Amino acid sequence: KVFIIAGEESGDQLGAALLSSLYAADSTLEVRGIGGAKMLSAGLHESLFKMEELSVMGLFEIVPKIFHFMDLIAKTVMAIKVFDPDIVVTIDSPEFSFRVQERLKKLGVRAKKIHYVAPTVWVWRPKRARHIARFLDGIICLFPFEPPYFEREGLSAIAVGHPVLQAGVLQGDGQKFRKNHDIPPACPVLGLFFGSRKSEIERLSPVILEVAKKLASENPNLFFLVPTIDRWAETLSNLMKEAGLNFCLTTDGSEKWDAFRACTAALAVSGTVALEISLASVPHAIVYQMNKATWHIVRRLVCSKFAHLTNILLGHLVVPEFIQSDAVPEKITPVMRRVLFDAAERQVQIAAFAQIETLLQSPSKRNAADEAAAFTLTPIRET
Repeated sequence: KVFIIAGEESGDQLGAALLSSLYAADSTLEVRGIGGAKMLSAGLHESLFKMEELSVMGLFEIVPKIFHFMDLIAKTVMAIKVFDPDIVVTIDSPEFSFRVQERLKKLGVRAKKIHYVAPTVWVWRPKRARHIARFLDGIICLFPFEPPYFEREGLSAIAVGHPVLQAGVLQGDGQKFRKNHDIPPACPVLGLFFGSRKSEIERLSPVILEVAKKLASENPNLFFLVPTIDRWAETLSNLMKEAGLNFCLTTDGSEKWDAFRACTAALAVSGTVALEISLASVPHAIVYQMNKATWHIVRRLVCSKFAHLTNILLGHLVVPEFIQSDAVPEKITPVMRRVLFDAAERQVQIAAFAQIETLLQSPSKRNAADEAAAFTLTPIRET
């Protein structure tokens, strides 16, 4: 019996792949948990509550909803105790996941406790590895250099590689997407990636749209592409129409990577999608703003100079970053102009992106979900 928890869109994708691999390894598994549409399609019986209720980022974003958040933790812990699983798998969403796992440990719940997507202790709060090791039995890392951070604290860890490599990003066909959506082959296309959290869209869409409008006024033939999820399709479509922009919006997962490759350049809210854009070899810039109080705390804990995982992995600034007070149209627009039209600027990024694929592969080069499933089931087989 397995209880599995995902709290946002990227976790739902990971969870769906993991579930498929778990069922392939053992079709008799009984699974309960929290997840989205993808996990439900992959075999999650039902979600304890809507996954979107956990889509919160940052201390001060949680505070206004703290009582509801604590109630969800209590509800989840109680459901786990009633289900009495052999193993509990939490996926990313550390604000929620670690509180649940720690509570289970304190209550003496027998289930093995596994977390998928190691927190980036090599970027900020390195001492978290020691704390996490106190309540987890295993941790699944995405990068080959991560396990030692946890193993030295006595926590079993494995690097499975980044699942985006198996998701099809390297096989995207931009020309096919352009043809299917009547976008001329030579037309410059700027991808706009608004994020998947409500707070991100509310805070950053005015900035992104202002940049888009300025660039469109300078380049009347500039076309905009907005890949998003069903939840935000209507909201973003209305915003694009109100801005008077010539655009195409897609929520079709089957053409996601084709859409990425169809972009000449992109402006994206920082997150997993920015790494995906790098792997699609699309020159871009990232933007991010969080609650000022949260940022005041975070900047004192971060030990990396960069926010974009591509820049962190490469060790130097390749993709322009506009964070907090820098996330204003006046600073972003001239840089995006170069990212779109300056051949030298574009080539620097594209050349750097070629290194990322190697850095994301697991040592064994097995399918990430299969390797994660094997690691997840091992404690069950050994008890």
